[in-house]
Amino acid sequence: MTNTPGSTTPGPSDSPEPDGGTGPDPAPSATPERPVQSQTADRPVPPVPPQALPQHPDTHPGWSPQQPPANTTGWARWTPPQGSRPPLPPAQGGPRWGGPPPPNGWQQQGPWTRPAAPQPGVIPLRPLDVGEILNGSIATLRRHWRAILSVTFAVALVTQAIAVVVEGLFTDNSSIQKIENNDHPSAHDVLHALRDAYAGLGLTAIIAALGVLTATAMLTMVTSRATLGRTVSVGEAWREARPRVGRLIGLSFLLVFLYIAVLVVTVLPGILVAAAGSSDGGAALAVLGACAGMVLMVWLWILLSLAPPALMLENQSIVGAMKRSAKLVRGAWWRVLGVELLTVVITYIASAIIELPFTLLSAAFTNESFSSFYNSDSNPSWTFLIITGIGAVIGSMFTLPISAGSVTLLYIDQRIRRESLDIELTQAAQQD
Repeated sequence: MTNTPGSTTPGPSDSPEPDGGTGPDPAPSATPERPVQSQTADRPVPPVPPQALPQHPDTHPGWSPQQPPANTTGWARWTPPQGSRPPLPPAQGGPRWGGPPPPNGWQQQGPWTRPAAPQPGVIPLRPLDVGEILNGSIATLRRHWRAILSVTFAVALVTQAIAVVVEGLFTDNSSIQKIENNDHPSAHDVLHALRDAYAGLGLTAIIAALGVLTATAMLTMVTSRATLGRTVSVGEAWREARPRVGRLIGLSFLLVFLYIAVLVVTVLPGILVAAAGSSDGGAALAVLGACAGMVLMVWLWILLSLAPPALMLENQSIVGAMKRSAKLVRGAWWRVLGVELLTVVITYIASAIIELPFTLLSAAFTNESFSSFYNSDSNPSWTFLIITGIGAVIGSMFTLPISAGSVTLLYIDQRIRRESLDIELTQAAQQD
């Protein structure tokens, strides 16, 4: 039986081992040993006895006595021949010992680098970082400002007009003045005073949220085309968005209703306890419930933040767009939260800078300031609200595109990371 792979069996082999191995000793030869003849001379060379060979100091009992010298511990270090020149370094055209040369199309900048992603539009078609998302939204505004500012002006004008009316009609600081005059106000009086004083601000926040959702969905069409380097007019964007306007309005109201419902459900136990007679315990429970409700609202806001672009670009239903957003955000919730919060901070600072001259102008005309919203002595006048509202319209014209573009590009980035959307976008860009 031979020792070929697949034909051996457990146990000792039938084939003889080489000289000095651990196998059985070979049978003695029938013919006597003759001296080996040298190839360079015609004189015989006597056989060397095993005792004359160098012995290794660590010779194992089962090893062959013919061992290399003791100072030979491994591979010898190769030395180039005398007079030879060393090879050139890789930077001067010499060989690259790390592997074969890079294939065609790869950028050669020192060591191996990734191939440059195609960028037909405002972003490179690959997974994006936070800076590229923000830069892409600003680049979209700069390249398509006519279509974008037309949409944001219409949305901002409607939302701010409603906000001014709501603030003028529902802001009432007289309840807070009563609490200040009372040395020992009850929790019930405090809750009623806060409701009367800040009901207008709450409604204004709801209207602003509806405006942001609407602008995000409307500008999704513009941003998606800017990704491929295509131009779009206001008419083209409206024709593409018009079949989905009904579902868009329904999605906006449903999302706002969910946010409010979460807050009401968490605050309701405290209100019930206060109504039952325990005012202090009910107020404390309501505050704790409000904190928990705010946390749940933020979690729900991030989870469903990509629903508007999913509805507009994938032609999803209202519930389908919400499920689609939850699927894309799952596993990347903290990253989406970071991008969204950074966008909110940037847009808030930009909006405050734009609105500051109008606030100073309104204060000069009416002798009031922004603290009129929180001052218990008087309510803000209509002149103050109108002038500050004009500043809010101008500020929203330039901040809504940034927030809407960031949400759309974040949606595209999540699809690139999860579904390799960059391949489809590259193919679509090459067809132009």
